[in-house]
Parts: sequence; C-alpha cells; structure tokens
Amino acid sequence: MHGLKNSFLKRWHSLMASPQRVRKTWVEPYWHESDGFHDIACRYCPKFDSARVECTVPFGTPLRKCVVAAIEANLNDCGNENVLEIGFGRFALARNLVRRSGGQWTGIDPGQPKERKAEMGKGGHGAAASIPFPDSTFDRVFGIQSFEHWGQKASSRTPSDYADCLHEILRVLKPGGRVYLDAPIHFHGHEMFILGDVDRIKALFDPRDWGAIELQRWRHEYAPLERYAPTATVLREWPIEISSYPETEIASARDKGSVWLLTISARKVG
Repeated sequence: MHGLKNSFLKRWHSLMASPQRVRKTWVEPYWHESDGFHDIACRYCPKFDSARVECTVPFGTPLRKCVVAAIEANLNDCGNENVLEIGFGRFALARNLVRRSGGQWTGIDPGQPKERKAEMGKGGHGAAASIPFPDSTFDRVFGIQSFEHWGQKASSRTPSDYADCLHEILRVLKPGGRVYLDAPIHFHGHEMFILGDVDRIKALFDPRDWGAIELQRWRHEYAPLERYAPTATVLREWPIEISSYPETEIASARDKGSVWLLTISARKVG
C-alpha cells in the first residue's frame, strides 16, 4: 500500500509540476543534431538518472515516459495563448501544463458525445478533419498520440485524409501560429508511422504553408536503457494498415525495430 501511495504521489507531482520548474529542466541543448533531427538520446536526456541507469518519469511504458518528457519540453511556454488540443482523451498532463503556463486550453475529440459541443476553454466533440472553430482562432494547435491515428484503418476506423487535417489546422491557426504533433514509430496507426517513413511524414507539411519545421527523435538512441519492441497487440493491426511497403521492410520493423517517439513542430507561414 505504501508503495502504491508513493507511486501515486510521484505521478501527481509530475502532472502538477510548475511551468517554471519544467523550463529549468529543459534548458537547451538537451539534444544533438543528427540527419536533420534533434535527437534526444536517452543517456543525455534530463530525465535520465545515470546513477540508477533509469528514466525518472515515474509512470508508464518506455514510450509513455518519452511522451511525458516531450510534452514538458515543448508545451511549457503557452502564456497568453489560445491553445487547441486535438484528441485530448483522458491524459491530462498537456492540458494542465498549458493552463498552468498561462494559456487557455480548448480540446476536441471524436470520442466525445456529439451533443457535447466544443467551446472555447472546454473540451467537446470534434476531429482534425473538421475543426468546429472559425478561421484564425488559435495561437497553437497540438496533438498527443493522435497524429498517427488520423489515417488509421484498424478498429473499424474511417481514415481521414492527412492533407485535409493539416489544412484545417492551418485554417484555425492565427498567422504565425504553431502546431506540435507527436507519434510513435514502429508501433501503430497509419502505415507510414509503423514503418518509420519520416520523409513521407515530413512531406505532409507543404513548405508554402509551413515554416520552421523541426523534427525530434526521442528514444531513437535508447542505450543504455532497454529496447522497447512492438507489442503483440499492435502487431496484429499491422496487416490491416500496411499496403504500400515490401515484406522485407515490414519484417525488419517487426523483428528489429525499436519503438521511438517522433515529434514535429512547425509555424504557419503568413
């Protein structure tokens, strides 16, 4: 019981950490340049405890720990911004951080009842392909573990077109507004995320519409921590999703691939 209480307290403190303290943790450079990415190698990540050889994020799978770290690093400075989260679900860290850093959080999620209308400052029904807000409403739009699902076919989903989704985000962003999206690689969702086709993912962001594009890789260099392999559950979805890649690439991702986190941020041109 005592151990469960300590675990709960650690998680609570992580969810309620002050933006000021978070910003002190994520002072650049905590990454290095590699092949056009900002690589956050586990051994140099501020969340890595070199004495214990472990990640200090107090809860979740290795992937979830990276998601938490990436949220802290990228969403701690939302003061005086109107911020939209796409696919907000039940994971509250990002919305809490937005609010505590002085921003107004609004959320849409297709899993919400349709009668729960989206309103500024609240969470309601909506999807990336049809955002229920006027043009130039938000300073920032973000999605945590939702980007890879927009075009997904598994679980009887009706895939959305990525160009339509990004056009909607562009529409509701103010001039110069920012987008931040993260997605796991070699895990689930649309086939380009499963196979780690980063060139295809990056090409979604038309340079006529998007500037200052930054790609981060979290846990791509995971040593000395353990490899996090695709799970049996997600592997069962792969044949439903993958249709454009040869079997050799699929087998390599299945047998040798290590799950890592990709984040993309960009700024609306104009």
